[in-house]
Amino acid sequence: MKHLVGASIIAVALTGCGPGRPHLKTLELNREGNKALTAQTYPGAMEKYLEGLRYDPFVSQLHLNLGLSFEGLQQAEKALQSYREAEKLALVDKNFELVFMARFNQAQLLGKAKQVDEALAVYQKALEIIPSSKEVKTNIELLTQQQQGQGGGEGKQDQPQDGDKNQQNQNQDGKDPKEGDKDQEQKEGKTPQQSQKYKPRPFNGKELTEGDVKKILGELKQQEEKIRAEYNRKDVKEQPRDKDW
Repeated sequence: MKHLVGASIIAVALTGCGPGRPHLKTLELNREGNKALTAQTYPGAMEKYLEGLRYDPFVSQLHLNLGLSFEGLQQAEKALQSYREAEKLALVDKNFELVFMARFNQAQLLGKAKQVDEALAVYQKALEIIPSSKEVKTNIELLTQQQQGQGGGEGKQDQPQDGDKNQQNQNQDGKDPKEGDKDQEQKEGKTPQQSQKYKPRPFNGKELTEGDVKKILGELKQQEEKIRAEYNRKDVKEQPRDKDW
């Protein structure tokens, strides 16, 4: 996924404030804070901006810069609060350039936090100030694509697996159609093992005559009598003899 373009806007210099001029100490602290912010010394920058707000609490530039230091410290919620305060004060002062900066920075944070709808809404508000901003338009497009990508998987039905296919092939009464085929085969006199391709082999032998049958039965009778005589002879030999005393 492509990252949003344009880092949060850099710290701004303090040139004016409210109905009167800012305190000289506030101007000095803001300059020191901007230097620390440029050097990515975020804790030092935060301290300078907070101290400056004690002298002039309604300076929108200080709130914007304080939000940048919070963002550098990975404190997104505090950064958002500072940007919103900067936006509100800038609207009062009709400093629309600063209003744009505050809205852009808010939208950046919201986009990073995956709050796409909120980020898009704030970007649209930023375009009300500078409609020609390429960075805002690019980020809106990227966020829209991201939003569509997340919802692209919805509505797609999973393809049925093999087990699902077997389940779908069952009848409404819970029986497998194959069972019905077996029942039909039994009605037609087929054994369950017989398949449609199986055919019994024909008997190739010659048809027996009545004389052949009598001959076979006679041979069987002779064999039976022979086995019976042999068995009787063996039984007589094995009988114990009586004692003669």
